[in-house]
Amino acid sequence: MSRPPAPPTGHVRTTGAGPELVIVRTFRASVADVWASLTEPDRFARWYGTIEGEPGVGRTVMITMTAEQQPEPEPALIVECDPLRRIVVELGVGDVLWRLEVDLAEHDGITTLTFVQPLVPGVDVVDVGPGWEYYADRLTAALSDAPMPDWIDDGYQEALGPHYRRELGAPGG
Repeated sequence: MSRPPAPPTGHVRTTGAGPELVIVRTFRASVADVWASLTEPDRFARWYGTIEGEPGVGRTVMITMTAEQQPEPEPALIVECDPLRRIVVELGVGDVLWRLEVDLAEHDGITTLTFVQPLVPGVDVVDVGPGWEYYADRLTAALSDAPMPDWIDDGYQEALGPHYRRELGAPGG
């Protein structure tokens, strides 16, 4: 059964280091619950993928995104980890290194997750923005025990691609 994706929460901001994709989501969950979904292998596998190896700052684990059609394990270096607050990883995606930053904050039982990915050459926000929105929706589903969204049936690229095209000021958005 197809359902439209949630409205996009992402935008592109420009910093001194260049453009970044920023996606903000809120969850009716404790910061500990959201953190567990980001860092505990069994919880992480419910919405994102499997982890092989021993996690820790300065260590590389292999992550396989289980919602992809032909997933390949990718190395993920854990750069920073401040439990319940921040995690930074660098993923080797093909020939491109992706830096992913996640910050968490809780207020009155609502946890805000802020995801940031610098947009380096080889990273097109029109492609990756809808993808990260999809995974944020999967995290939302995992935290609320709801059915997982479907990338193709729910039309993520078609529904959200124009939003990210507009974020870049590109025509056709």
